[in-house]
Amino acid sequence: MNAENFDLNLIRVFLAVAKHRSVTEAGLNLGLTQSTVSHSLARLRALCNDQLFVRTSDGMAPTTAASAMIEPLEKALAVVRASMKGTSTFNPLTDDRCFNIVLSEIGQLIYLPQLIDHLTREAPHVTVKVLHLPIDQYRNALMSGDADLSIGHLPTLQNGFHQLKLFDDPYVCMLRADHPHIHASMSMRQYLAASHIVVEPPGRGPGLVEQALSRDRNKRRIVMRLPHFFAGPLILRRTNYLMTAPSRVKVALSDLNNIRFVPLPFKVELMHVKVLWHERMHHDAGHRWLRNTIAEQFHEELSHLVAA
Repeated sequence: MNAENFDLNLIRVFLAVAKHRSVTEAGLNLGLTQSTVSHSLARLRALCNDQLFVRTSDGMAPTTAASAMIEPLEKALAVVRASMKGTSTFNPLTDDRCFNIVLSEIGQLIYLPQLIDHLTREAPHVTVKVLHLPIDQYRNALMSGDADLSIGHLPTLQNGFHQLKLFDDPYVCMLRADHPHIHASMSMRQYLAASHIVVEPPGRGPGLVEQALSRDRNKRRIVMRLPHFFAGPLILRRTNYLMTAPSRVKVALSDLNNIRFVPLPFKVELMHVKVLWHERMHHDAGHRWLRNTIAEQFHEELSHLVAA
């Protein structure tokens, strides 16, 4: 048998003949003519080098070889049907699918707690695997299917991907609550004179804040460059340093003592936060459910998060 040239429809014919013990009844059940079933049966006999079914007074009786094939082929066809159904249906209450989501470190801080809280209640068997990748690897991960989707401000991935806008997020300045020089507001002079912590994830170029400062030919004093975000707030609590971050971080760090937020004294382009995914995932029912869930959780105006 040449397995590469095997027609899976022959399995349906085989099982129908085995069930009904009649070529005619098998054809009626499958919506095929008797001649089509007979032709398919002839192909099966040639492929298996066995008669498979012989005529008896009780109809088409399976041979020993055919009898041994019935149960394995029923299971195989059930697996194929389940696999095909899995792409078109999804039940969050029962399905145990694992979704791979690409997130930056700040993205993990902002989106994961709320998303996982929702999934725990609404999709108890669903699991999430977070991929933390350099920005230049996002495209390949989404195109290859290694990642289902990504959430964030990803201007380099706009072309060639489906996208769903969640919100526009302004930047704010983080500092210790008892900062000796900066209180409810901050001047441009204070901002430029202060010492700054900057997060520079691998593979990312100048961020929106650096771009805004460069346009006005301003330069801040950077005393620490971090590859990861999480150490930054802990350092702020012990120093007079400043750290600029998306306003959504305010919610994520609400339980962290001695940190407060003030508006920036200059204009920075808003972060356009979106969900992005590749065409290969676009029609998948589970993926569609996840996208809608994320939209329901995070599609909101965030102006109230900026400190007055």
